[in-house]
Amino acid sequence: MMNRFRKWLYKPKDNVLNIINQIMDACIPQDRAPRDFCVKFPEEIRHDNLAGQLWFGAECLAAGSIIMNRELESMAMRPLAKELTRSLEDVRGALRDQALRDLNTYTEKMRDALRHFDVLFAEFELSYVSAMVPVKSPREYYVQQEVIVLFCETVE
Repeated sequence: MMNRFRKWLYKPKDNVLNIINQIMDACIPQDRAPRDFCVKFPEEIRHDNLAGQLWFGAECLAAGSIIMNRELESMAMRPLAKELTRSLEDVRGALRDQALRDLNTYTEKMRDALRHFDVLFAEFELSYVSAMVPVKSPREYYVQQEVIVLFCETVE
C-alpha cells in the first residue's frame, strides 16, 4: 500500500523531471553533468521514482525538515537543497517563457538555467543518496568488478 502511495506522490514530479531531462538532452547534450557515480548506488535505489524522491527530499530539506534522523547530513545539504529548488523554479520559468515564444529555438538564458540545474541536481543526487544508504567506495566497486570477471571466466 505504501509503495502505491509513493508512486502516486512522486509521479507528477517524475513526469516534470523526465520532460526537463528530454529538453536538456536536446538543448545541452554536450554540457550535461556527469552521473558516473550512479553505478555506485545499490540496486534497490536505482528505480524510476528516484528523481521524484530527490525533488521531494530537496523541497523538504529546503523547508527545514531533517531526513530520517540524520541531522548533521540534513544541515549540510540544506543550502544545496535550497539552491536546487530555486534553480528548478528558474528552469520552469524559462521553459514557460520559451513555450510562449518559439519552441524551435533555445535562448541562452534557458541553456544557462538548464546547465545550472543539471549540475545542482547531480550534486544533490550524490549527497542525498550517500546520506541515505551506504554507497560503495571506488575500492569496493573495483573488487566487485574483479569478482564478476572471475565468475565469467570460471563459467567459460
